[in-house]
Amino acid sequence: MLVERIAPALEKKREAKKETTKKKTAAKRATISKNNAPVKEQSRIDALRVKMINKEAERIWRLMKPYHNGKPMPMITIVRAQNRGRQYGHAKHWANSIQVNVDCDQTISRSKRVWEVLAHELAHCAVPPKHTGNSKRDVHSKEFYQCLREVWQQRWKCRISFHEVSTWGYSVDYIIQRQASQLIDWVLPTIEKTKTQ
Repeated sequence: MLVERIAPALEKKREAKKETTKKKTAAKRATISKNNAPVKEQSRIDALRVKMINKEAERIWRLMKPYHNGKPMPMITIVRAQNRGRQYGHAKHWANSIQVNVDCDQTISRSKRVWEVLAHELAHCAVPPKHTGNSKRDVHSKEFYQCLREVWQQRWKCRISFHEVSTWGYSVDYIIQRQASQLIDWVLPTIEKTKTQ
């Protein structure tokens, strides 16, 4: 007749090993969870930003209706930039699409810059380049900047004067911004901001 025998010393060792393994597994899971938390939080913030940018783009596009005459709103691609503090974008008016780069961290000034870039690139789709002589394209025409000025004035309830403008080009963006960018109160969420809320 066989009788099961348990050695108390071995059983204690087995239980101790089980407990140690359990603690190690729990610690490993906690570390993985902690390491993944910022990635999850950044993904959540990115999703909020996409929603905000698209909503703002719809508002801007409605204000540009006299220029685009009911053309569908461009497709917007939002790219996470490298925190270099220079938000920028580009438009493909022939494809009716724009790209806007957004830094992971968003200060008030960076959020203002995202808005400025968004309005600028949407204006490219509302007022495509004019073809002048010798196959040249006038990308930043007077009409382009008239469209952009109207959006700024309607959106931020301001007056923008073009009396300083000598030539139509990127310098006009700075003239507009100098006169009205302090009125932009549109701020994208950032991880630090949501932690304090």
